[in-house]
Amino acid sequence: MKTQKIVLSVVVIATALFSSLYADEISDAEKAELAKQEAFRSGFTAIVGDLNNGLFDSFVQAVDRRALIDQIYGLRLIDQKVKKQFDERLAYTYDNMIKSGFANLMNKEERLEATLLGIESRGNLGRAVVRYDLPNFQFGYHEFDLRLDEKNRVAVLDWTDFYSGMKFSETIGRSLVMSAPSKPAMRKLLDFQNVSDRELFQFGELLKAARDRKLDRYLEIRDGLEPRFQRQRIVVESSVQIARKARKRRQMIAALAIMAEHYPAEPLYSLMLLDYYFPTRKYEEALRALQALSDRLAVKDAAMEARLSAAALVMGNAPDAVAYANAALELEPGLELAWWSALNARATSSDFAGSVEALQHLEAEFGHKLGSEALQKNPGFAPLLASDEFRTWLETRQ
Repeated sequence: MKTQKIVLSVVVIATALFSSLYADEISDAEKAELAKQEAFRSGFTAIVGDLNNGLFDSFVQAVDRRALIDQIYGLRLIDQKVKKQFDERLAYTYDNMIKSGFANLMNKEERLEATLLGIESRGNLGRAVVRYDLPNFQFGYHEFDLRLDEKNRVAVLDWTDFYSGMKFSETIGRSLVMSAPSKPAMRKLLDFQNVSDRELFQFGELLKAARDRKLDRYLEIRDGLEPRFQRQRIVVESSVQIARKARKRRQMIAALAIMAEHYPAEPLYSLMLLDYYFPTRKYEEALRALQALSDRLAVKDAAMEARLSAAALVMGNAPDAVAYANAALELEPGLELAWWSALNARATSSDFAGSVEALQHLEAEFGHKLGSEALQKNPGFAPLLASDEFRTWLETRQ
């Protein structure tokens, strides 16, 4: 099992240090604040540790049920029958509903690999960011809205899933609206007025097709709508989600292209858009998306630095690629992608000694066999293979 890694915010570290050295000199209010920060840190660290061990009970228990349900209902115009059924079923569906928020973040073994990147708090309110390592060097992120209860226990109010580009409460609330969309509910989903009954009917049929996951029907209706409907957030998001759930890559890439056209600067969509930018070699756009997501998360993350390194490298900026890769290794030397990024960036920069160091780590720690036969498949490694450093290492390795 992967060892959980914790990256604490500078504020938490500094205040903890201050409290240990000058405990007698700070006020009671400052002591109380430090105690709350520690409660957030220790409480949520334990929860993430349980998630890594396949245990969801502590997370489910930490979710403030009333606060989450209030967020799900919000000001949404949900059909009363749908709402009543949802309330009645909560007694035996609640736990699975909460767990569904992690369904897309499992690795090949159907387990979570979660890394707590940072926690920050002020008073009784807090925020935490968690990274999930996925197959093929992909990553997901959750941003949690936290609160301390009256016993200084961590409560989870809601969380933003950057894999879907929305809060968990929005995912559930939207599904309830789409179960039986009324005309007032549909109008509320749009950011413009003056909608005819015919247009509203078509929009309703689109929502039903999304609800029922009928991709072909959905695309047929969407493509027949006016442009002002096609660029609505709910339509753009649903186009990506329904294609992804149907495992139709071509349709998903097309949906992401529409998302990139209308919302290129939306950090909530950055992670999704990478699946469009990299395959279509839009590397400058990919770099901007990564930077927007990094700014939105506001934590230091080795995986983010490693991906920034890859983007910089394909854009021909080797110095930045090396800097990003080194930053990734400094943050998390046990991250495999960081060593791959370092290998590629250093080899391109003719840092063959540094390249050999990366090869050693990739073989010793991650089980790869990276001799001449494996590396020559990549033409970019030709100068490395011809270097004295590589030849010397190869002799030692054998």
